[in-house]
Amino acid sequence: MSISGQAPLSRNRNFVLVWAGQSLSMFGSRLTYISLMWWVLEETGSASALAGVAIAAALPVLFFGPLAGVFVDRLDRRRLMLAMDLANGVIIGTAATLLMIGVLQVWEIYLFMTLASTATVFHRPALQSSIPNLVSQGELMRANGLYQLSAGAAGITGPAVGGILVGMLGSGDTMLLDAGTFLLAAVSLALASFPSPRIEVKKGLGAIISDLAVGLRFLRDSRILFFMLILFALINFILAPTSILFPIMAKDVLHAGARGFGLFGSALSLGMVIGGLFTSRAKRGRHRGLLIIGGLALLGVTLAVFGLSRNMSLSLAALGIVGFSVALVNVTEAVIFQTRVPNDLQGRVFAAQSAVTDGLQPISLAATGAILTLLAAPTIVVACGVAAALGGLGALFMRGMREL
Repeated sequence: MSISGQAPLSRNRNFVLVWAGQSLSMFGSRLTYISLMWWVLEETGSASALAGVAIAAALPVLFFGPLAGVFVDRLDRRRLMLAMDLANGVIIGTAATLLMIGVLQVWEIYLFMTLASTATVFHRPALQSSIPNLVSQGELMRANGLYQLSAGAAGITGPAVGGILVGMLGSGDTMLLDAGTFLLAAVSLALASFPSPRIEVKKGLGAIISDLAVGLRFLRDSRILFFMLILFALINFILAPTSILFPIMAKDVLHAGARGFGLFGSALSLGMVIGGLFTSRAKRGRHRGLLIIGGLALLGVTLAVFGLSRNMSLSLAALGIVGFSVALVNVTEAVIFQTRVPNDLQGRVFAAQSAVTDGLQPISLAATGAILTLLAAPTIVVACGVAAALGGLGALFMRGMREL
């Protein structure tokens, strides 16, 4: 059930409330990400420890993702998002407190990342499936583009502001601000109102499994959506090591330290902002499949350029184009699923999509630590870029992809 006759986005009170609250939360999350990843690298000097953080965040998507989708379609999505924002506020606030009193351990970071990721597993499909209930179908491209713009803007300002705040207040106090942004996001959801289609709730484990199977069967029976699912699982598997390799590239290859690592994030995010602006202004059109293919090819080529570069300016420019490509691909993919999947199925479909596309990442991340003993970080980055470009170009041969 999508909404027709809605006011333009700027005058759509409910969309603005939800978008503003979630945008603020994205900014806060960037503060925590930069602080924790760099803290782990400084404390351990270990790529395996960094991989552990990423794996801890990825595992809940694999194990709880499909199940989360059932509850997203059964429960009021606004209230579910509100509860998950509150849960994340408590989780990050607890981690910040332990860090402030000097007792936080690396293994506890893994625990907190697992808990926070579990809350996000329920929150993400609830948000994705709520957008069609906040805006008309003709506004979906713009609405998703604005969310990508917010993610990019958070990535630009988050590292810079985070660096200043950590220097002035310390990592613990900075993370407390992130906890506060989750609480403000929850308040914005409490003030908003929008429909939340729900399936008929049947009790028992068998009913839950049956509801889950409906979403999986829909994906299986939709040939083009199933192909996109496999394509993005492959791309995410290929790109997963970058979360470990970027800090190493900053520290050991370009010798740019924490500031360089922050600039990497800012460059990626600036590209995402430009990509978000581009897609938010785009009119409803055809050939979305070609946008995905072209975006993946461009992403792969520029990521390979980043791996080959030993010049900071060239590296930042390459990452900016990578960010633009990510926004273009993500927004287009979201709109394709939101327009082709019935709204009362979207919670299960989006959750299953996340589980499949992200499910291979822990394997990729676990392998990265071992591969780093054989190959240098730049070599792995180049290989990831080439493989991503080839994967995107390979989609040209999928029947129906170019006509999406």
